[in-house]
Amino acid sequence: MAHSRSIPLRAWLGQRREAIDTLARAHAMIGVVTGPGRPRELGRPIAHAYVLRVVAEFQAFVRDLHDLAAERLIDLADPTTQFRPLLIAAATEGRLIDRGNADVRSVQQDFRRLGVSGLAARLQASGGRWAPSNGGGDRVVYQDLIELRNALAHGNQGQLDRLRARGVSDTVTWTRNNLPALNRTARALDRVVWDHLRGTFRTDPW
Repeated sequence: MAHSRSIPLRAWLGQRREAIDTLARAHAMIGVVTGPGRPRELGRPIAHAYVLRVVAEFQAFVRDLHDLAAERLIDLADPTTQFRPLLIAAATEGRLIDRGNADVRSVQQDFRRLGVSGLAARLQASGGRWAPSNGGGDRVVYQDLIELRNALAHGNQGQLDRLRARGVSDTVTWTRNNLPALNRTARALDRVVWDHLRGTFRTDPW
């Protein structure tokens, strides 16, 4: 059966990306106002806000997808109506993505609660760019963005210096150039969750 994009995925590719692009445009306007000789420091706060917004919006997508998957899992299991809220709460409360970063470990563990095991292998099978055998891939980019977000959010200059030393840059350009990796990850995760629910209940989950 053909995969249908979820509402969370459409939001990531639509209004969430638009919110991210608004900050990119604000960063670009600094150059228009100050000219090519502007001090680098003028654009740095907006660049850092851009990195933080990218990671926050993606984490919100992951949370929304998990919420939707939990609701559809319970609905398709068709429990007694009075138990539905309790079951949804059991599937979503205490998630790692609600208490910290949506890093690879957290996402894998939270979706395992919905029966999605072997998430990394499924992401690779779905997109082929998650963790290729020759190294690198979207998983590395994703984790780099999480680590960059943490360094900026916690003012960890040592961590930031180490990231810069291996080519991870706290700039709009570097982050924007890696947005395609997040798009591929979002599409692959959406497809993996859809396939899991479709395979379990033999009906399109959304």
